[in-house]
Amino acid sequence: MNGIGEVTIIGAGIVGMCTAVTLQQRGWKVTVIDERAPGTGASFGNAGLISIDSCIPISMPGMVKKIPGWLTDREGPLSLRKRYLPTALPWLLQWLRSGSRKQSVLQQARALRALHGNADAIYRSLLGTDAASRLIVTTGQLHVWERNQQADPISGQIQTDNGVAPRLLRAHEVRDLVPGISDRISHGQLYEKNGFASTPLRLVQALLQQFLDNGGQLVRQRVNGISRDDASGDYRIILATRNARASRLVICAGAWANRLLDGLNIHVPLETERGYHVSFDPAALALPLPIMDKTRAVAMTPMADHIRVAGFVEIAGLDVAPNMTREQLLVRHAKTLFPGLDINLKKEFWLGFRPSTPDSLPILDRVPHLPGLFLGFGHGHTGMTGAPKSAEILADLISGTASNIDITPYRLNRF
Repeated sequence: MNGIGEVTIIGAGIVGMCTAVTLQQRGWKVTVIDERAPGTGASFGNAGLISIDSCIPISMPGMVKKIPGWLTDREGPLSLRKRYLPTALPWLLQWLRSGSRKQSVLQQARALRALHGNADAIYRSLLGTDAASRLIVTTGQLHVWERNQQADPISGQIQTDNGVAPRLLRAHEVRDLVPGISDRISHGQLYEKNGFASTPLRLVQALLQQFLDNGGQLVRQRVNGISRDDASGDYRIILATRNARASRLVICAGAWANRLLDGLNIHVPLETERGYHVSFDPAALALPLPIMDKTRAVAMTPMADHIRVAGFVEIAGLDVAPNMTREQLLVRHAKTLFPGLDINLKKEFWLGFRPSTPDSLPILDRVPHLPGLFLGFGHGHTGMTGAPKSAEILADLISGTASNIDITPYRLNRF
């Protein structure tokens, strides 16, 4: 190491750990702070997809017409707790506006493509080729639709504009690839370059081990607040049992970022899209690759020691209890997609918190009026894919190095 200086990162999820290892590789001394074990937040329970071809924002033109139907469908992909509506409404309106203009959506898509397109290569540089090959499985991903269901035409244009060309499959080709899938499925798209993490937790733990082996310090304490000492310019981090100080501070705290930034009078449009998963023993189903049921917005991933069924967007904040009905609904969706699934081999049920911005793009930036403060959060549904490149962007910002992509779309001042 060159001993460039010291950096403190708050957040030990996939974004924080990728950033920590990237900074170490450039010669920085790094401390990571998180009250949870690394990788046990949103990074733990997501669908685990590494989707280098993913470039379609969540909010799209015409979506406003679909929302009433989603909200009134108890089995639909979107739900909103009524008591939380006053809190969520400003973000929801901004979310709808972000997808209302085709030109804006096309720009967002290009930024997503730039963030995701070489995720596999960057993971190899962070972990080494052998470890990356064990932790990331490139099987492809299959997106499927039922009869009369079609992909949004704008999605097709976005993919064409960004050089994404999935292989189109008819019903019998889908069933040849995935025996046992429901005969309701009429067609699919195979994204052959995509894959998944064998388990997301193991991927984060591998980065953690790399970080510790490189001399990194992990502090397992709750962060109760952050302030800035105007005299020294340092940041005071109020931990559960003591205070820490940092001249360079990176916030990679996911859905909790806004709470930490309140003490610095920084407010960003970040909302918590709560998501759920249920897992099954691998013997419950022979699943050769991840499946995205586009009709029900549910993903099924064949991880190393279980099959994970993940889905739903619930707007309800960080504090209310899980909606326990989601467990059986996920089971029912999985059984509909694969009638032969042995539901008696169900294992775990989980709730997590996706940190989401209105335009599906993370915030990756320095704070202009607070030198030494950097932001890296808001990856929504694509944190596992976007984390490695986000880490490079943050390391460039901290080091004062020009990025090899246009980072304007991820700036804080876009809101």
